[in-house]
Amino acid sequence: MSHKRYKDQILLNILQVCGGGATKTQIVYKSGLNFHTIIPYLDLLTHSGLVVRVDGEIPVYRTTAKGEAALMHLREVERLVWAGTDEEKLIS
Repeated sequence: MSHKRYKDQILLNILQVCGGGATKTQIVYKSGLNFHTIIPYLDLLTHSGLVVRVDGEIPVYRTTAKGEAALMHLREVERLVWAGTDEEKLIS
């Protein structure tokens, strides 16, 4: 049974994946999105300074220090919102 994720949950997931650096393909597969839907999220995160794109033969996206702080806050919001529900198990 699948469930709809909220945008903040998707952003949290992408920030987690980019923590150690990840290619667009890795982000797509690890976050459960597709190549079409990932583009607006990566654009938002890069324009906000939460993720940086490191150009190379294969570009890699990395979470910035600002992104790590945002990730910490998003995790706390998720914990507060979903505390005591079955959804809490999905977030961890």
